[in-house]
Amino acid sequence: MVTIRCGMDIQFPEFEIFAPKVEVAWTALQREYAGRISGAELDHLFACLVLGLTSPAYVEREPALHFDICHTLVAMKLPADRADAALHAVPEPTQPWVVSAREMIEGQGARMGRMLQEMHGFNDDPAADADRNAPGRSDNNEDKAA
Repeated sequence: MVTIRCGMDIQFPEFEIFAPKVEVAWTALQREYAGRISGAELDHLFACLVLGLTSPAYVEREPALHFDICHTLVAMKLPADRADAALHAVPEPTQPWVVSAREMIEGQGARMGRMLQEMHGFNDDPAADADRNAPGRSDNNEDKAA
């Protein structure tokens, strides 16, 4: 399992589950919106999708932890300055439909996130996650069946 550490030396074991979706989402957003809206708007739409995607797994956790995973995922595709701007500022819409698109995209991300959570059995209880990652704790399916 790949884990990513950033910020406060926090591990994100779900990173390898989210990363492929983020790659596909970035490509789809570029195909759909590039040239129709500003680069800042496109970056922000991407950040909104990542926020929605990760919300089901991180909603009950510390907000700083959720922000860290969002930043890590957005920074996969955007340089640091653009990732920061996308997560911290809402650009002025250049088209009237951008606001509704932003809401729709975040909602689509949340639906994908809930599906991933169900498929992969994320536990949104931080204490359980800590227990799962504790030394000596096995994630072996045979141990789970016993």
